[in-house]
Amino acid sequence: MRLGSWNIGTLTGKLRELADVFARRKVNIVCLQETKWAGEKAKEVDGTGFKLWYTGTNKSRNGVGIMIDKSFRDKVVNVKRKGDRIILVKLVVGDLILNILSVYAPQIGLQPTDKSQFWEDLEEVLKGIPREEKIFVGGDLNGHVGKSNGGFDRIHGGFGYGTRNETGEDILNVALASDLMSKKHIF
Repeated sequence: MRLGSWNIGTLTGKLRELADVFARRKVNIVCLQETKWAGEKAKEVDGTGFKLWYTGTNKSRNGVGIMIDKSFRDKVVNVKRKGDRIILVKLVVGDLILNILSVYAPQIGLQPTDKSQFWEDLEEVLKGIPREEKIFVGGDLNGHVGKSNGGFDRIHGGFGYGTRNETGEDILNVALASDLMSKKHIF
């Protein structure tokens, strides 16, 4: 299974092209951010074997989705959407239950209430996943966790880049809270 994540800027007019790229690169599941599509739907990508689940409220901003190829799309058992920044698709693959999340965090400059609501929503979704299930979070979190794992040794492998910023701190705090509360594997 090959997973990926891509902030595409807009999905309008690109869906078939993206499916072709993912097929050529043998990527089975892709988390997409900034789709800029409105609605809460699922859509077949004609002639490609891919299916897209998406959520969005405004055609000019935000929106997230998850594209899954023909080898895994029939294994989807549940889809949850949280506004226009979080979508979760649950798959059952043999004995494995895998939760795929595509997320798009608010950027610097937006209201602090928007940012805190996003992190609360993400933490709520993560905590709602049973501890025996696996999680993959793909997204544009608009932050830097940095190369230092100081204070976050349990969840930060020390392989980041640069210096941690405030949003990077939020990322690590949500990962730590989710890990400590449920002892799940986020990979």
